[in-house]
Amino acid sequence: MRPPRLIPLALTLIALALPAGAQVKTGAGADAAAGNAGSAGASFNSGGVTQVPSGSGQLSPLSLSGTLTSVLSAPALSLNQGLVPSALNTAKLHSAAAEQKPAPKTIAAATPPETPPDGGPAAAESGPPGPPHFVIALTKLGVPSPLISRLTAFLATRHPGDQDKIYHGLGHSHEVADLTARLVEDQELPAEKKILLILSAALHDVDPARTANTPARVFATISHLDSDDEARGLLLDFGARYGFTAAQVKAMIMATDFALDPVQMKEKQDAFAVAAKEAFPSEPDWALTWGKRLAFADQSSTYVGSLEQALKRVEGLAVEIRAQLAAIGKGPGPSDEIILAGTAKFLGALKKDPLFALLPDEQRKNFDGVLAYFQTRQTPESWKDRSRPLPARGPPFALDVAAARRYIDDVMGGVRSPTEREADSLIGDWLDEKGIPRDSARALEVRKRLVPGKAGTEAEVVSKLHPSLRRHSALLFRVAQERGVTVPYIESVLRERGMLAMLGQIPDSRLEGQIHMALTKEELKRAVSGYPVNDQGMLMRGIAGEMGVKGGKSVEEVARDGVFLYSDFTGLRFLRGFASRDPDIQSHTIAFYITREDGKWRINGYRQRDQGKTSDAAYVNALKLWLIQGGIPESDF
Repeated sequence: MRPPRLIPLALTLIALALPAGAQVKTGAGADAAAGNAGSAGASFNSGGVTQVPSGSGQLSPLSLSGTLTSVLSAPALSLNQGLVPSALNTAKLHSAAAEQKPAPKTIAAATPPETPPDGGPAAAESGPPGPPHFVIALTKLGVPSPLISRLTAFLATRHPGDQDKIYHGLGHSHEVADLTARLVEDQELPAEKKILLILSAALHDVDPARTANTPARVFATISHLDSDDEARGLLLDFGARYGFTAAQVKAMIMATDFALDPVQMKEKQDAFAVAAKEAFPSEPDWALTWGKRLAFADQSSTYVGSLEQALKRVEGLAVEIRAQLAAIGKGPGPSDEIILAGTAKFLGALKKDPLFALLPDEQRKNFDGVLAYFQTRQTPESWKDRSRPLPARGPPFALDVAAARRYIDDVMGGVRSPTEREADSLIGDWLDEKGIPRDSARALEVRKRLVPGKAGTEAEVVSKLHPSLRRHSALLFRVAQERGVTVPYIESVLRERGMLAMLGQIPDSRLEGQIHMALTKEELKRAVSGYPVNDQGMLMRGIAGEMGVKGGKSVEEVARDGVFLYSDFTGLRFLRGFASRDPDIQSHTIAFYITREDGKWRINGYRQRDQGKTSDAAYVNALKLWLIQGGIPESDF
């Protein structure tokens, strides 16, 4: 992964570790420091500094808004492989790979105890490490052992710094390649395509010219692949044997570039899209789809193995941040505790990404276990002594209740007693601040003691639920609050759509998404049910129908909230239109992008076929006018 410029990243991590409501702002000094953070163009890959070539060939520096409020997309670490410190060890790996020995198992429970046992976080089993999984995968795909040996020996010399203490080391490159190999194993792809993706993942952080203990840079990685004789030979030999080009490998590596600033991120995505279309002229959609999947593997690979390895990698990220700050005279930088405390929110964002569903079952299970542990420690104070084993038992409920009551009293300031609704909301804030999951036993006990009426009402609701739904009651209450509906309403929608009988077939990791989809379909159906049966009403029904079906040619199309309305106009007179999830149709006057938010239809211009003098806004207003004239209420927009 390619996080943003160093100083903004550090500030964002600090912001994630602060209590709810706190803000971190960059002043002129910080902005100046960010602007000077690397005349060499350093770029954080999951924790580095990125500068993207502009059209003029100059490097354009990253700019951030004054207040950092977006969720970090930071480390991409993977946890089940030990680091290979030298080419000598690498050579040993390949004789083992040729024998196809299985990779060592990792220990990372899917749902660890609320507080880990006295032994501390789960650790990998002892014993000598086997070959990385990507080595085994390449062997099974028919890549000759000498060619694999050249690849791993090449990688072993391209990561300067202390490999036991940094994030972007050889271990991370192996981890991203390992996870990519797992992602492609069950895919219906030719062996050549699988090898291309695994090779791109292995090479994505090759930047030997960087300062020791600092992150790799995308542009420097590509430059090294262009200029280094060994790199060129390696790409030539792989490509000649398996039918791909060096340009295709470099295009896939560009997919992993990342920036926090939306404008800079769009520039990077656009640059990748251009490179992908040039390198894969006959299959650009395949390249775009798998480029995004490769980027997700880069971001998530740290968290799909053992918890101990994830902790080690995140601490390595902190080392790199401090090294970068020290290099520009802006040290000492954030502590390990601050970086560790900010990790839970980043993991939560990865969990919500539609691409999360692509992870194999074992890796999803491991990720959930790592996420659950980080969620219990979301303040710097909770990481003061990371090596200290946590107690086997959580604190007595009485202590939680007393602490939550003090928090409520402090917020209310003794002005008046809070209502149960207010108290319950404040309890939620307190739980979040303490890193206690809202649906944990600790949280439920606090609510039972401090808001007994509300907790009792919820218990009564649960008692009336269909038996198959009762174990999901915490999820149902959370979804109900998010959507502004009741739990019985959710049950009625699931019953009407026949989902109650299917609950046993839906994995818990996907249930929330399925419930949201069912509620969205029901809301869309109700929204258009009263529209007239004419051209305008039928068009809106088509939009709602397309929006309620998660279909498409790619994961991105399936995950998209809105739909495209392809429309033809004569001047500003609407002629015809149809809804689709496909963003690539270009044979109509204009493509609108339509979403539904807070009970309203939102229409935006997306792309005109001929960029003439008519603005997108003029077309949007003309479409709305036509719809309103046909009986669609103006208040619905």
